[in-house]
Amino acid sequence: MKFSKVQIIILVILAAILVIAGIIYWNFNPQKEASPNIATPGEEKQEGSTLSAIVLNIDEENKILAVRPAAGGDEIKVILSENTKLEKLTLPPFDPKNPPKGSITPERIGIAISDFKAGDNIFIQTNKDTSGEKEVDNVNFVAILP
Repeated sequence: MKFSKVQIIILVILAAILVIAGIIYWNFNPQKEASPNIATPGEEKQEGSTLSAIVLNIDEENKILAVRPAAGGDEIKVILSENTKLEKLTLPPFDPKNPPKGSITPERIGIAISDFKAGDNIFIQTNKDTSGEKEVDNVNFVAILP
């Protein structure tokens, strides 16, 4: 079975129309298969919060850090648990006159509450929103910053 030139041209045009229609459909109808851990616009997830702070006092026995937010504000008690991951971030040594090219990735070292000192700059991550709280528990992660 032979196709005439007109039939071939019509088939090519129909195929091109289908391809263009498919591209338009996929570009203007976004897929709703986003990861459940990623908030899409208009659907903000507020399951936790973070805080940069300065250590004021350490209560090793009760596993409590008294901190002041780095941005200023009142003292906050940070209650640590057995599940709280404690780390110290350190930068690899380098010569400031000849810094390495590219980015510098800090090294993560696991620590204990006894490694915290007054004046340490820390980063805190919690399971719940802590805005305006004077006492914070459900702490996932605390890191001493370099």
